[in-house]
Parts: sequence; C-alpha cells; structure tokens
Amino acid sequence: MTDAVTIQSAPVSNLTPEQLMLQVESCGLVAEEMLAKRYSIQSLLGRGGFGVTFLARNIHLPGQPFCVVKKFAPIFIDPKLVAIARDQFELESLMLSQLGSHAQVPTLLDYFQIDQNYYLVEEYIPGTVLSQLVTHQQQLTEPEVENFLTQMLQLLVYIHSHHLIHRDIKPQNIILCQTDRRFVLVDFGAVKDLSPIASPNKQAEYSTAVGTPGFAPPEQLANYPVYASDIYALGMTCIYLLTGREPSEFSIDPHTCELMWAEDLDISIGLLEIINKMTQMPLADRYQSATQVLTALDNRSIRAKLRAYMDQKHAVAKGEHSGSLVYYPAVVNWALGIE
Repeated sequence: MTDAVTIQSAPVSNLTPEQLMLQVESCGLVAEEMLAKRYSIQSLLGRGGFGVTFLARNIHLPGQPFCVVKKFAPIFIDPKLVAIARDQFELESLMLSQLGSHAQVPTLLDYFQIDQNYYLVEEYIPGTVLSQLVTHQQQLTEPEVENFLTQMLQLLVYIHSHHLIHRDIKPQNIILCQTDRRFVLVDFGAVKDLSPIASPNKQAEYSTAVGTPGFAPPEQLANYPVYASDIYALGMTCIYLLTGREPSEFSIDPHTCELMWAEDLDISIGLLEIINKMTQMPLADRYQSATQVLTALDNRSIRAKLRAYMDQKHAVAKGEHSGSLVYYPAVVNWALGIE
C-alpha cells in the first residue's frame, strides 16, 4: 500500500534467530508457523500501514519453493478506514490474478481467510530492489536507465490496457530479477481500477492521498490520478536511478517549476528531454501515455543513428572538398533536430 515497504530480494539479515522470531511474532505470526497447512513462515520482509509481508515456503511443492505471503493487518482501527483498506486488499488480489501472466508482474498463487485474517500469496522474485541496488552499489548508467525505462514502459502499456493505474511506482517497488535481469513491478496495493465495470464499493477512496511524496504527481495527491500519473512516477524513478538522490533533495526552478536534477550530470540531451517531459508538473505538458514515451525513445534512437551516419558522411565530404562546409538538406536538419 502507500507506505508499505515490500522487499522481495534474497533474505539477508543481521538479526539473530531470536530477534527475527520476535519481529515475526510482533506481526501476529511465529517463525515456522504453518498457514493454510502449506505455507511455512520464514522471515519478515516488510511492514506498512495496511499489512505485513513475509517470506515463506510452500511445503506441499517439490523443493519447498519460496513465496511471499501478505497478511492484511492495518495499523489503524477506524472501522470505515479498515473496510476501505480491506476492499483494496481484495482488489489487489483480483488485479494480480488478471495481470500475473506478465513476466514483470508477480503471479498470484493463493488468496484465503483464516478466522478474521486475510492473506494473499504471490510469486517470490529473487533479485534486488532498485533502491537497495543504488544505495549499496551506485547509480545506473544512461544505457542501463534507458533499458529500464523501455522495459517499464512496455509493462505500463500492458497495465494501462487493463484500465489500471498502479499509483505507487518507485525504486522500492521494483525488483531487478537476478536470473534474467528483467524488472518486476510489485506491490499493487494502491492500484486504481478505471474499468467501466469496476464495482463501486471496490473503488472507495481513502480520505488521504494515495502515493509516495516525491514520486506521486500533483493530480494524484489531489485524488485525481490518471494514466499519466504513472508516467510521472516512472520518470522520477529514472532520475533517482541516474543520480542516486530522492526527488525531495533537488531544487526547483522558480520560473519553470521544473526539478533541477541534471546539473553536472553527464546525460544526453535526448534522454534528458524525455525524462523532463515525463515529470512535468502540469498534466497537459506531460506525456499522456506510455506509448508516447516509447515513440519518443524510438525517435531518439533513430536520430542518433542518423546523426552518426551524417557525421561520418560529412567528414568524408569535407575531405573530398578540402575542408569546405557541407550543408545538410533541410529535411535532414529537421530529422536531427537542428534548427
């Protein structure tokens, strides 16, 4: 959910077994406890305002593979808020069941109730959370970020085609899978269903804004999210990966209200312009769909190849004409973005 920290990377902890057991017990379970007679709780992965996440093993499958168990356990007691959060928890399971066939979304494995407690079980993704990757290693290079951006935009095309807005895209909710280097988006607890047949009671909103400050755009914080809200959050995530800094750490241009994040950063003008347009505060100035951003990335790639070709041709032509100037045709200048 909005303030939950979901960590699906390989469990690494400096806690003693006794400390770990106390942490798990504080969330209403005990280490090695069996859920639904098949899920053996191994460790605590995360605690947020709406629930807790555990690493578990499915003892009924060969090899007892890891899985992730989410327990609905809101920290608030207001009955109305609990009811809304409960609907959202169920909505998360429904959306995962629809989206889980995609390689960049965890597969929903189970959903059940024990007494008054609700649980969902999803695929365990072995890998590293992007926030941890940047914190413990270093920021990503431009080619790495462009690869990340392309993968995530293709995923957003898929998610948005199901009339869904994720509403919590950020480095803490994206895992770099260690087996095949794909980026997986997790934690659909804040998802918004815009489909025409969505059940009204499943679309009840929290009294406060949904999202993470710095990554959520103004319209989402005002409770009016649109597909372009995910574009903004993805752009802010790219800035974090390139700089290693949170959005709140940057100054804002008082004249344009743009984030001044690229100063002293070695980045191509093409990618800079794309990320800047993704993260425009005014919704009208932003890309409206993931497809538009993918098209801009494709155009940037084509222009780079054309420029390299024309530069090479220009160098040959200058040699043939003893240093005389060679002018590109107007259409080539337009294609290269030269005024």
